Amino acid sequence: MSRSVRRRDVLGWSMAVLGLALLLRLVIYGPINGPHCPSRIGAGPGASTPTDSSASFTIAGTTVAPISPGVMAPINLEVTNPYDIPLLVTDVSVTVRDLSAPHADRDTPCVIGDYAVDQASSHLVVTVAARATRSLDDLGVAPGTWPRVGMVDRPVNQDGCKGASLTLDYAATGTPQR
Repeated sequence: MSRSVRRRDVLGWSMAVLGLALLLRLVIYGPINGPHCPSRIGAGPGASTPTDSSASFTIAGTTVAPISPGVMAPINLEVTNPYDIPLLVTDVSVTVRDLSAPHADRDTPCVIGDYAVDQASSHLVVTVAARATRSLDDLGVAPGTWPRVGMVDRPVNQDGCKGASLTLDYAATGTPQR
């Protein structure tokens, strides 16, 4: 199968993946070193580390482009600060926790290893105002520093990943600023 035909076949399901990727969200709950809330579709346990409080903060994410084999899409993270003071967020990381691939079978598998995450720049540091929710885009952070998720372009038929849905985990360190 030629590469151009494969890319054309991928276009149809990449739009479905875009719709599902837009639903990728994660809510980080729980006290420091405490248990996390049960997971739900599109969400999962993560780790926030507010350095001087047992409260947590929330991180969610939305891809800004469709993913397909060989294509990485930036994730516009959104941080919700529950504090009455600004929150400094650092050490952001993203992992693929789960995959639902309804079209995968023995001949056309789809596994978590078919997906990859490029982590945010180590220079990604944002401050979210008190009691505010802001995305990286809202904060003027250059998209080149955002984390990205995509599909590995393998030299095999990847039709098993058509319509797949990923669940991502987000983790970060949050420091309330006095």
